Amino acid sequence: MTKHTKPRRIDGLPVYDAKRPISITVTAKDVANAKRKSPGACVAALAAMRGLHAKEVRVHLGRVYVRHTQSWLRYETKPRLRNEIIAYDRGGTFEPGEYDAPPPSVGHRAGERGSGRPSTHPSKRRRPHFVANVRVRATTNARTRGGE
Repeated sequence: MTKHTKPRRIDGLPVYDAKRPISITVTAKDVANAKRKSPGACVAALAAMRGLHAKEVRVHLGRVYVRHTQSWLRYETKPRLRNEIIAYDRGGTFEPGEYDAPPPSVGHRAGERGSGRPSTHPSKRRRPHFVANVRVRATTNARTRGGE
């Protein structure tokens, strides 16, 4: 994060990019006790809270947030975990197993926005694709999806 960028906050606590990857071990008990479409009570969140001894965990399609005492750590959601989340939120099953969550890559770290040089040519931005019938996106700007 650059020194001029304010840290992001969740529930008033700062969010920092993680430095080391984590592993989430999902068991059948986690699957039985979870809620669909709930980032804080889904299968992966329950498994991460149990395995990491965290106060709270929120698992979204793109990011995993782990709350410790006075801050949140941010991780990326790998495609394998993301696919299981989508299947589970849509009424399918969540397969127990090991799922990894690495720290954000260099381009996805908080406050990183490229070289800072303006583009020499205008480009048309593609319209983003939103996965339907799954949990609410983790975003700081709720207006991007119609106020969800």
